[in-house]
Amino acid sequence: MSTQTPKALWPLFRDPTEAMEFSKRLIGGKEHADKQALLAIGLNKTNPKWTRIAAIYALGFVGTYNSAPRLRNILQDGDDDPDVRGYAAEALANIGDKMAIDLLRDVLGHQPPAELRTSCEYALQELAA
Repeated sequence: MSTQTPKALWPLFRDPTEAMEFSKRLIGGKEHADKQALLAIGLNKTNPKWTRIAAIYALGFVGTYNSAPRLRNILQDGDDDPDVRGYAAEALANIGDKMAIDLLRDVLGHQPPAELRTSCEYALQELAA
């Protein structure tokens, strides 16, 4: 966790279950967070996997289209964790980022792991591509 991480987001750095439960509270409006801070957490590869996933998951519902280019960067990064990339794909769909369609197709064309493939297929379906 970065020294610049707002205290309100520290629950994302606990165990995976608490991170996802906190993310759900963000989505439900029971907790509040700066969207840029959530994005920074999701982008930082030194953060724990589930911390990043929970932040990205929340962004898919509370984020804005401004988050989309950075989420596309995560999806495009073949060196990143496939689960993290999959959540980025789903977040892009939830945001409604039609600019991600070609990237999603490209990722699928490289025979990704099953979990990433499923997320990309979901995203394409949601974006009605």
